[in-house]
Amino acid sequence: MEPARRRFGILQLSKLALAVLWLGVFMVPPATAGRLADSTSPYLLLHADDEIDWHPWDTQALALARRENKPIFLSIGYASCHWCHAMARETFADGRAIKILNEHFISILVDREERPDLDNHFMAIMSAMLGYSGSPANFFLTPDGTPLFAAGYLGPEAEYGKQGFVAVATTMAGEWAGNRAEILADAADIREQMRAMAAPAPSGAARGETDPRAAAAEVWSSRFDKTYGGFGGGPKFPRPNVLSFLLHHGVRRGDQALLENVFWTLDRMAAGGVRDQLGGAFHRYAVDRFWQTPHFEIMLDENAILARLYLEAFQAVGEPRYAAVARAILDDLLARFRLDDGGFASALDSESEHRDGYYYTWSAQEVRSVLGEPLAARFIAAYLDEAHGLAGGRSVLRLLGEPERLLETQERLRDARSRLIAARAARVPPPRDDKRLTSWNALAVSAFAKAARVLDDERYLEAAKAGIGPLLDLAGTRLTHSSRAGKTAGAVFLDDYAFLVAALLDLYETDFDVRHLHDARRLMTETIGLFQAIPGEAFRFTPLGQTSGIPARTVLDEENIPSGNAAALIALHRLSLFGGGAALEKQAHAILTSLGRYLETSAPRATGLLGALYFRPDSAREIVIVGDTNDARTRLLLAEINKRLLIGTVVAAIAPGAPSDNADWLLLAGRPLLNGNPTAYVCKNRICDLPVDTPAALGARLDSLVHPKTAP
Repeated sequence: MEPARRRFGILQLSKLALAVLWLGVFMVPPATAGRLADSTSPYLLLHADDEIDWHPWDTQALALARRENKPIFLSIGYASCHWCHAMARETFADGRAIKILNEHFISILVDREERPDLDNHFMAIMSAMLGYSGSPANFFLTPDGTPLFAAGYLGPEAEYGKQGFVAVATTMAGEWAGNRAEILADAADIREQMRAMAAPAPSGAARGETDPRAAAAEVWSSRFDKTYGGFGGGPKFPRPNVLSFLLHHGVRRGDQALLENVFWTLDRMAAGGVRDQLGGAFHRYAVDRFWQTPHFEIMLDENAILARLYLEAFQAVGEPRYAAVARAILDDLLARFRLDDGGFASALDSESEHRDGYYYTWSAQEVRSVLGEPLAARFIAAYLDEAHGLAGGRSVLRLLGEPERLLETQERLRDARSRLIAARAARVPPPRDDKRLTSWNALAVSAFAKAARVLDDERYLEAAKAGIGPLLDLAGTRLTHSSRAGKTAGAVFLDDYAFLVAALLDLYETDFDVRHLHDARRLMTETIGLFQAIPGEAFRFTPLGQTSGIPARTVLDEENIPSGNAAALIALHRLSLFGGGAALEKQAHAILTSLGRYLETSAPRATGLLGALYFRPDSAREIVIVGDTNDARTRLLLAEINKRLLIGTVVAAIAPGAPSDNADWLLLAGRPLLNGNPTAYVCKNRICDLPVDTPAALGARLDSLVHPKTAP
């Protein structure tokens, strides 16, 4: 966004912005009479007792700003964000900041996880103004919501050569009072720039024959850090969505060089400080190139996607360490994220006792006091670097030997790890953001369902079933995005519906309860009605009737997880493959066609969408197992399916003697047994190869699907 070049334009003010950092700690205060007291967001509840006259983002607050002709101060953060809470302790508690905000501004506080529509909108603006984005994100807006200034963390006073919040707010208030005409002229220019930014992505069929998957793979391959894994330098994010796409592309194309980069990255991440080496889950990202020192918060959505990624890696290459990493992530989610009703909390904080990362870090003396010698010496040699990658002068545990020896090292030091885990449990744990987000919980259900199949672990199936229950209870009328302590927030977004439909399909392919297919089709039909503004085109992020004071957007680009459009499009194709009806098949074809031009130009930004190409009718496969799923012979056939990474494939299981015509789900129509044994059919466009009834014969058939001679 090119700023207006007046003396109070964005160009001058943006120089006040400090570098954005991430991390967090929060403590939820008791509810008070403040405007934030009834929120479902622990982040907003943290500020319910503030002396700042905070408003949530709603029509009343926006109308008040217009009515009183006051500029808006908007702050966006989240409950596990360290620098959000540092700003709360240092800036929002400063008497001068309180006074100027209450007298001259309408102050609005937003939880980015609870309002991803606002977060997406303002993060794009922040990135355009400053060249980066992050939390906390702070904005001064005109009464009509036009941004004039953006910054990350701002202390009350100038520091590190940057001005402080009090000076910025004082200048803004003075300019609004004395030079409003110039500010409004700037705002008019900015609105024009915002309209250009909000222009829809190109739509329509692709113009050429280039495969966008190849183009995206080439771009991301060029960005690999061949030494330490991942992409680029620090800070370094895991990017599981990109790695999953590259894994799929490498497997389908038999591209060993690409796969080596993916596996190298997975090994370095799993062995690094970016993963909690005692608990199992991943921290949000590493501040360095080497995966040594993390930002310590742990998020549900990214860990669900990472667990699925490591399960896929295990299927692709058969290395037990990838299964072990996936299991450790999921067990950590069960231990520390699970809510009483079977759902999952959103995040764990980085701080405990106001010490960033303290819960996860160690000194050599602490290790010795727990383990004694010589066991401590062996553990320190394997995991504890006292010179590099420190956090607050303390060591972040990471595997110091070869990453490929992760499983061996864990086993060799099993007793030491158990004793350190017990010692760590005596520390004050990081606070937990216990709001339930429908979209993130659906991602967790999908991860547990896949783990139940791949690892043949009934615990994970039970976790998936328990996790889906509360989400479907919310779907009696219409889903909501966020809930906490019996309260639900009114907003809902595409991701909530799309990820839940995908979770139901994943659960069906695990326990083969056809009710999951019925629920998935019902919710997908609702998705089309709620989010599709133009028939046959991609979905809006917000429902058609939901107003929020910002422009409606169609989100196709990704950050660390696939977009709701990617999940919805793949789910449409999967439902079509099961025989969900001509209307869904028509939608799947039309939407994918309409995205052709976008994928030609923007494929690297939307790797999740590229997954839909594998589910096109000319590429996808359907596998049907006929047999009692409690029969050991049937389970052996299913095991052949589950141990392979079968991309663009749906799996159904039907009982012997099922009716030969199934009007509800064509793929589930009955088929004959071969020699009276449980039987497998491998099909394309519902035209099946000859059936097979042995694991070996099915395995040979499936191997041809893993590495097709001409990969589509």
